[in-house]
Amino acid sequence: MSAYLASTLGLIEGVLVIGSIVNDSTVVYYRLATEQIPARGPKVLNALIVSDVHSNIEAFQSVVNDADRHGGFDEIWSLGDLIGYGPDPSAVIGLLGQHKHKAVIGNHDLASIGKLSLEAFNPYAKEANLWTGRQLTSDERNFLDRQPQIIEEGEFVMCHGSPRDPVWEYVVSITAAVASFNHFDTYRCLLGHSHIPFICRPKGDDSAEFQTPQLGVPLPLNSDRMIINPGGVGQPRDGDPRASYAIYDSEPETVTHYRVDYDIKTTQDKMREHKLPEFLIERLEFGR
Repeated sequence: MSAYLASTLGLIEGVLVIGSIVNDSTVVYYRLATEQIPARGPKVLNALIVSDVHSNIEAFQSVVNDADRHGGFDEIWSLGDLIGYGPDPSAVIGLLGQHKHKAVIGNHDLASIGKLSLEAFNPYAKEANLWTGRQLTSDERNFLDRQPQIIEEGEFVMCHGSPRDPVWEYVVSITAAVASFNHFDTYRCLLGHSHIPFICRPKGDDSAEFQTPQLGVPLPLNSDRMIINPGGVGQPRDGDPRASYAIYDSEPETVTHYRVDYDIKTTQDKMREHKLPEFLIERLEFGR
C-alpha cells in the first residue's frame, strides 16, 4: 500500500477532504471545510472599484466615505487616470496609498510623468498634464511609473482603455467591445477611460450589448462574460455630475454601482486658483 494513500488530500465536489485507510479496500474521507473552495477567484472579499479620479480629491474622498457606508472594502482597484485635469494630484495619490490597492496606469498618468507624448492630447488636457507633472514629487512619479498597464486578479482582468489597447482605446462601441472580448481570457474585464458607467455582454461572436447599471442594485456575476466600467470618479461624462464608482463583493459574487455627491465648487475654486483651463472647470457641474 502506497504511503501517500494514508493521508489522501484533495477536493471532492469543491470540498476539501482528507482520507484515511481503514482496510485494503476502504478509504474514509473527513470533511475539513464546510464551504466550497473556488478553483479561482480574487483574494479579497470586497473591492472598491474606481477609475478616472483625475486629481479630484473631493470626489475621491466622498467615494471612499460612501463606500464605507455601504459596508466598506478590503482594497481599492484603480483603473487608471488617477491624476490629470484636477487640482490635487498629490492628495489623490496619497489617499490611494493609504489603502491596500491594485492600480493600472492610464494615459493621463503616463503623460504627466513624461512617458507619453502630449501631442496626442487636446489643448486643455495637454495644459493640465503639464501643470500636473510640475506638481509631482519624484516618489509620486515612481509610484505611478510602477503601475502596470494590465492586471489579472482571479476571474478579472483590469486595464484603463481596453485589453487590446490598455492606454488609448475607448470601449464605447459594439466593434470595440467585440474586439475587447477577444483579447482577454477571464470571465470579466474592468476598465475605465470613457468616464461612463456600463455593463457589456457579448451577443454571439460578432455583437455585444451595453447596459446602464442600476444604482444600488447588485449585479450577480455568474458564468457570463462581462466588461464592466465603474464610471468616472473625478470627471463624470454621462450627464450626471456625481462621482461614480462600484463595489465588488465576493460573497455572493456581485458588482454594485453607486453615485455620490461631492463638493464640486471647492474643486472648481482650487482649479481656478491654479489657473487650469476654464473648460475643465465648468464641465464638472454638468457631468460632461
